[in-house]
Amino acid sequence: MTNLAATERFSDRADAYVRGRPSYPAAIVAHLEHEGVLKPGYTVVDIGVGTGLSAEPFLRRGYAVTGVEPNAAMREAGNQQLRAYAGYRGVAGTAEDTSLSRAAADLVIAGQAFHWFDVPRAAREARRIARPGGSAALIWNDRQSTGSAFLAGYEALLRLYGTDYAKLIHRHVDEKAIAQFFAPAAPKVVTFENPRDLEHDDLLALAGSASYLPAPQDARYPAMLQALNDLFEAHAHHGTVQMRYRTRMHYAPIN
Repeated sequence: MTNLAATERFSDRADAYVRGRPSYPAAIVAHLEHEGVLKPGYTVVDIGVGTGLSAEPFLRRGYAVTGVEPNAAMREAGNQQLRAYAGYRGVAGTAEDTSLSRAAADLVIAGQAFHWFDVPRAAREARRIARPGGSAALIWNDRQSTGSAFLAGYEALLRLYGTDYAKLIHRHVDEKAIAQFFAPAAPKVVTFENPRDLEHDDLLALAGSASYLPAPQDARYPAMLQALNDLFEAHAHHGTVQMRYRTRMHYAPIN
């Protein structure tokens, strides 16, 4: 649900988010083009755009993107990250009240943000800002928690130090909420492998970008930092560890 706590919890983590979070593969845009969801000249609205990671693959392909972001620090970081793209503009707004005019988008997307939404209100707002024939896509970079000793160790660390980690992970895969957002359409689902090699500081930034992990002023932070350092030292190969992501996209017409 979008509320003050949700929209402000990343205010002191924007820099870590820029460095730590994974990008999105160009394959998501290519797939939507192949399926006829995206066509030349279309406009994309990215809800909860944050620092712009989810907007960038669409901008690279020449689409105009309006990024809607309630958090001022994240919105400014996104504006800076995407300033080279003439087709980008960032606006203040939420999933439930984007501040945009009616029929502003051909495609409404949300990357790694849907679990914060008030689903019924966000669904109504998405339909209001979508043009006739418009679609929506909900996209996640799902971090894989098994498959290597490093992945299992990082998952264990999150469960040990994350304050509301288990609750948030459940909301990432809430099939009922996803179905409610797209109803009455039944969304298609596609996935793409999206691995990422992390240097030591990248791993620290990734952890620092997680709103459920201790911040530096937290009493638990030194112990968590030591655990992260130990995990990296135990599993690094040629100075990096591999975090494996699977990019998952649900998409369907909404108007």
